Amino acid sequence: MKRLFAACLAVLMWAPFCHAQDLEKEFEEFAKKQQSDFEAFRNKADAEFETFLREAWKKYEAFTPVPVPEHPEPPEPVTFDKTKPKLPPVEVKPGKPKIPEKPYTPVLVTAPTVRPGKPVRRTPVEFYGTVFEVATDVTDGLALSGNKEGNVADAWKKLCGRDYEQLVNDCMTVRKEKRLSDWAYLLLTKQIGVQLYGAEHTNEIVFLQMFLLNKSGFKVRLAKIDDRLKLLVAPAGTIYGVPYLNLNGDNYYVFEPDPHSSDKIYTYPENFADARNLICLNIEDVPAFEMEEQERALSPQGGDLKIQTAINKNLVDFYRDYPQCGVAVRYKTPMSEELRSSLYPQLKAAIAGKPEKDAADLLLNFVQTAFEYKTDGDQFGYEKPFFPDETFFYPYCDCEDRAMLYSTLVRDLLGLETVLLDYPGHIASAVRFTGDVPGDYIMLDDGGKFVICDPTYIGAPVGTCMDRYKTVAPEIIH
Repeated sequence: MKRLFAACLAVLMWAPFCHAQDLEKEFEEFAKKQQSDFEAFRNKADAEFETFLREAWKKYEAFTPVPVPEHPEPPEPVTFDKTKPKLPPVEVKPGKPKIPEKPYTPVLVTAPTVRPGKPVRRTPVEFYGTVFEVATDVTDGLALSGNKEGNVADAWKKLCGRDYEQLVNDCMTVRKEKRLSDWAYLLLTKQIGVQLYGAEHTNEIVFLQMFLLNKSGFKVRLAKIDDRLKLLVAPAGTIYGVPYLNLNGDNYYVFEPDPHSSDKIYTYPENFADARNLICLNIEDVPAFEMEEQERALSPQGGDLKIQTAINKNLVDFYRDYPQCGVAVRYKTPMSEELRSSLYPQLKAAIAGKPEKDAADLLLNFVQTAFEYKTDGDQFGYEKPFFPDETFFYPYCDCEDRAMLYSTLVRDLLGLETVLLDYPGHIASAVRFTGDVPGDYIMLDDGGKFVICDPTYIGAPVGTCMDRYKTVAPEIIH
C-alpha cells in the first residue's frame, strides 16, 4: 500500500513538471516560428526593395526651393524715452495666428534583434566632440563599384545578406542614450560613413546613410543628381532654401545640395517597406554631447546683477549645422542643462520674493541690456534664428533671438504662458500674467490677455509696445 501511495504521489508530482516542460517547448517553438516569420517578411521586403533599386530610376524636375522667410530687423535697437508722458494702455489687435506645423506622431520602431554568439568589433566614431562605438565589421569590403542602378542594388543585396543587425542596433542605442533628435541621428549616420570611407567617398557615405536610416524606419531615398548619388530626406515640416520633390504625398529635400547642381533628379518609384517615419525637425530633448565649456559673463544695466554662464560648444556646433526651418522649432527647443544649471540659480536668486511684474521686468531688463544687438545679415550674412544656447555663445543677437530667450526665461522661471508677436520686420514677446498687470496688451481668441514685453525696446518696462507697432496687427506664434 505504501508503495502504491508513493507511486501515485510521484505521478502527481511529475505531471506538473511534464506540463511545464511541454509549455516551455511550445513557447520555444512559437518563438522560433515568430522569428522565422519575421525573417521571411524582412527578406521579402529587402528583395522587393532591391528590385526597385535595380530598375531604371525615373527622372523628376525638382521644385524651386521655398525661400527662407525674411525678417528684416531694424539695424539698431530702439531706446525707450523715459521722459515721454505715460499714455493710456493700448490694445493691439492680433493678426492671423501662424498656422503651426501639424503635430507628427511617428511609428514606434524597435532596434533589430542581434543574433547571439558572433564576436563584435566596434569602431569609435567622434560626433560633435563625443565618441561613440558602433559595430562596423559588417561594412568591411563594402564599396560601390559605380553609381548605376545595378551597383546600388548589388550593394543593398550584399549588405542585407550580412549580419547588419548589430550595427543598426548600436546606432539606435546611441540615439536613445544620447537623446539624439531625428536630425542629429541623420547627421550621425553621415559621420559614420565619413569615418569609414573618408569624406571624399560621397557615394558610399550616402548609400550607408540610406541603409541605416531605412533600417531605422525613416523615409529617405537615394537619388542621382549630375551623375552623383545624393540623399533625399522627408521631414515633418518645411526646410527652406533646398530643392525638393513630392513623392507619394511627402516632400523629399536634397540633403546637403550642391549650389549649382541640376534640377533634374533621378530616383526609384517606391520607399523601402519598413521606412514609415518622417524626419522630425523638432528637438524635444537636448542632445547629450560631451562638454566643451565656453564661459561668458553678462552684466545687464542697472543694479548689481552679474551673470556667469557656461555653454557647450559641441552643442552650438550641432545647432550651427541645423537646417533652415520654422522659427517655432527654435522657440520650442529647451535650454541645455549645462546652461540652465549655471544661469537659472543666479536669476532665481535675483527674482526671489518679487511680484510677477517686478520679476518679469528684471528678466526683461536682463535680455534688453546684457546682450549686444546686431542683425543676422550683419553677423552671418544670412537669416539665422538662434536656439536658446546660441544666444549666450555668439557675440550678438537680434530681436527674434531676444524674444525667444525672454519667453523661455518667463516660462521656465515664472511659469507663465508666453507668445511671440511677429510684426513685419520685428518680433516681440507677450506674457499672460495671473494678475492684472497694466500696459499695452493683446487679446487672443481664447480670451487670454497677453501683456506686451519687448526685449529689443531698450529700457522699456513690461507693458510697453513700440509706437510704430501699436497699430500693426502681429501674427501670433505659440
